Amino acid sequence: MCGIAGILDNNSKTSPERVTKGFHMLLDALKHRGPDDRGEVKIKGKNGLNLNLGHQRLSIIDPSKAGHQPMANNDSSIWISTNSEIYNYKELKHELKNRYEFRSNSDTEVLLRSYETWGIDCLKHIRGMFAFAIWDSPNNKLFLARDRIGIKPLYYYSKNNIFMFSSELRAMIASKIDKPCLNPTGIFEYLAFGRVGSLESILDSIKELQPGHFLVADDKGIKINKYWDPFHESKLLESPTQIVKRIENCLNEVAQQHIVSDVSIGAFLSGGIDSSALVSMISTNTPTPIKTIAVTFKDKVYDESKYSSLVANHFGTQHQELLLSEMDLIENLTPAIESMDQPTVDGINTYMISKTAKNMGLKVALSGLGGDELFAGYNSFSIVPRLNKLQKILNFFPIDLRKQFSKLATNLMPSSDKITKLNHLIQGQYNGAHVYFLFRSLFCEQELGSLFSDPLLLKNEISKNLQRTHELIDSQSQLSTVDTISYLEMTHYMNTTLLRDTDTMSMAHGLEIRVPLLDHKLIELMFSIPSNIKTKKGSPKPLLVNSLTNKLPKFIVQRKKMGFTLPFEHWMRGEMRSEIETVLLSPSEKLSNFISQDGVQKTWSNFLNKRCSWSRPWSLYVLKKWADKNI
Repeated sequence: MCGIAGILDNNSKTSPERVTKGFHMLLDALKHRGPDDRGEVKIKGKNGLNLNLGHQRLSIIDPSKAGHQPMANNDSSIWISTNSEIYNYKELKHELKNRYEFRSNSDTEVLLRSYETWGIDCLKHIRGMFAFAIWDSPNNKLFLARDRIGIKPLYYYSKNNIFMFSSELRAMIASKIDKPCLNPTGIFEYLAFGRVGSLESILDSIKELQPGHFLVADDKGIKINKYWDPFHESKLLESPTQIVKRIENCLNEVAQQHIVSDVSIGAFLSGGIDSSALVSMISTNTPTPIKTIAVTFKDKVYDESKYSSLVANHFGTQHQELLLSEMDLIENLTPAIESMDQPTVDGINTYMISKTAKNMGLKVALSGLGGDELFAGYNSFSIVPRLNKLQKILNFFPIDLRKQFSKLATNLMPSSDKITKLNHLIQGQYNGAHVYFLFRSLFCEQELGSLFSDPLLLKNEISKNLQRTHELIDSQSQLSTVDTISYLEMTHYMNTTLLRDTDTMSMAHGLEIRVPLLDHKLIELMFSIPSNIKTKKGSPKPLLVNSLTNKLPKFIVQRKKMGFTLPFEHWMRGEMRSEIETVLLSPSEKLSNFISQDGVQKTWSNFLNKRCSWSRPWSLYVLKKWADKNI
């Protein structure tokens, strides 16, 4: 993968020298994403438009000089800078070979020629993960597009006739085109859910182009349009056996496309169903043993090495394990947090395993991310429907009586995250328009009340969040319960937490992570399947397990599900305590307009007294460290 960046000046009052200097600082800040090559070009458009377009390259497909970017067509009327893997580029190249004489073996040139042939409709033809920028001289416009799922990031800034875009938000801060100011909506979303949403960002002047959308910038301004939706109006009318075969064929096709590379490829293997399924898919389609990587811990509560080793032996992979200790994390804590593009409660685990993969000599690693979302693997698929039923029962009771229930629950049961959420459910506070958002919440509404220094600001953000989530839920009101949860897990959690962290933390090491289970054809197929066959009591992810050509061993299918989580609960009470405590108990001037120091100290006290989990104080620690570094 790579880093892309650009600044489009639309007759602004900013001096050309200032724009050029900002552009160079912007590109410099992306060097870690693409250490293999750098390119930049200045393009003079019509009506006063001037574009600085740049690229930092991590060479995966055709690492020769022929793949250098920004890349132009024959007459230099169209230029491209892309952060992408176009998995069907060979098929597209074959389709286009009679039109053009290709000058490279890169997928970048195929993407360029696809736009030259079909214009914006090229998005209908390409299959892969991507965020790209194309300058179209004949139409005097800049065209940006992001892949359907949001695997690759793309941020933009538009102010005072300056339009800027980049693969990372921090690079835009580094440009010094504008002074960074924290966004109250970003702060609220981070504290409420442990990540910033996809509509805005942690900064008030920078937005994220949403997945499945494209943007056009010209001398008239910017326009954004959606180009993809995974949902079908009708479901497949086939037998379960036929559907399983259809999924099997799709998985094999996906695997074949995702292993195309001119450099070595490995895979993350935890020993869970998703990563094991991934190894099964790859093993079916590669003649030689693949490299697999697993993280292990001395604490057996978190350690999955027994299962990852068994899977590695079963499929004959070249397996390597990383034993991660508390001191390893402490030594990597600062660089890991400094690698966060936006604050996130997650991601350190990906940073550590990506570092291991890079040290193994890998440039590309495959991840099983997406299996839980598509094949109903999370416990949200069983818990959220039960919460929905409880919500409907509670609605029969007056709110005053429900508040009495809540007080009784508080007095009878010890304080914990689950009890806090139960009390909010009883009182009708869901952190949004659906109980799913309460399930995925970090700090609930009452807890946010003690953390925010301005009650009116918090009230406004709660109202805005309720409206946003209502619109999200209403837009997919036709979906079944299973498909609704799947959709929410993909858009609310996977896209803004898992994919964002996967990209940022891997690219900090110049490592590309591919996610085969998030191929858009597979997603469309899964949303066309009747919901009633997606789950089966006592059989986790039956459609995924039964669709694999190389079947998984029973000890993997039947094992208890474990998330890939570091032992923070234990470590933050041990060697990490001094570092965490020092940061949390020191007031942050940069956050003083938003965060109450008393609320921060109360959260830390609650953790030490085992009244809340590690993720609450950890999120505040990360926010403080991120703000001190970037604002």
